[in-house]
Amino acid sequence: MLMYTSLRPDMFLAIDEMMQRFQIKYIDGWTPSFISLTDQLLMTLMKLTMNTPFLDLAERFNTSASSVNNIVTSQICALHEVLYEGLVESRIPSLQKCKGSMPISFGDFSSCRIVLDATEITQDVPGNDMRLQASTYSGYKNSHTVKSVTGVAPNGALVFISKLYPGSTSDVAIVEHCKVLEQLAPGDMILADKGFTIHKLLPQGVHLNIPPFLTSKSQYTPSEVQLCRKIAKSRIHVERANERIKNYEILRHVPQQFRYISTKVFQLCCVLVNFQDPLMQEIAQNFASVDN
Repeated sequence: MLMYTSLRPDMFLAIDEMMQRFQIKYIDGWTPSFISLTDQLLMTLMKLTMNTPFLDLAERFNTSASSVNNIVTSQICALHEVLYEGLVESRIPSLQKCKGSMPISFGDFSSCRIVLDATEITQDVPGNDMRLQASTYSGYKNSHTVKSVTGVAPNGALVFISKLYPGSTSDVAIVEHCKVLEQLAPGDMILADKGFTIHKLLPQGVHLNIPPFLTSKSQYTPSEVQLCRKIAKSRIHVERANERIKNYEILRHVPQQFRYISTKVFQLCCVLVNFQDPLMQEIAQNFASVDN
């Protein structure tokens, strides 16, 4: 189950039970009733997790490639509406909630409400529109990409996922446009990498903590080195969350047929990361103690 869906059986069944309550609107206008909703969910998660070709899925589930396309695309839209729009999109958790599950590694940043980072994924060359091609070309990746800003709570849960922007868009521009800062309140702290020079965008009373820049000096001071280490120790969980996102093979390179719903595909994969085992052992132990 982990190999095919990235989820444990209990999480798969929980999502399946949730989705059984809703009526899915299929993009091709007809309902594939010959395949159960459970198998449709399995098929969709296999596509996201392993990027299994439609012909392969058609053979496995004894159907046609066109039926697989109808099912997978429709299920992605339905799952996005239920799991992302219903659970994540509304608002990031308050600082009080974050403190209720604050890991030890955030001891020096107890006011941290969110850790911001950018994730970039490649895609096919976007048609013959030269302007669009120029906007999606990333010199850093040396290919055409799309980019999103993700926000992770101190406990490792993805709590904010922006839409996908052209790869040439700066991190600062994405933060400004996606309006994530409007959800923050005085007293909140943001942890981020050096690229997030968003000081001028911060609401009143909101603080930003990023590693110091090495300007004209030849080396960091001891206090700056210590600050860099503390931030890196806390941000490592964000890197691990982003690593889990990219473990979904469909995000290695956005397929042509999914470009028009690429934001939904990306946001859905991010939300599904939250259904995996907790990133930190101490958080997992807290969940275990609650269950017991």
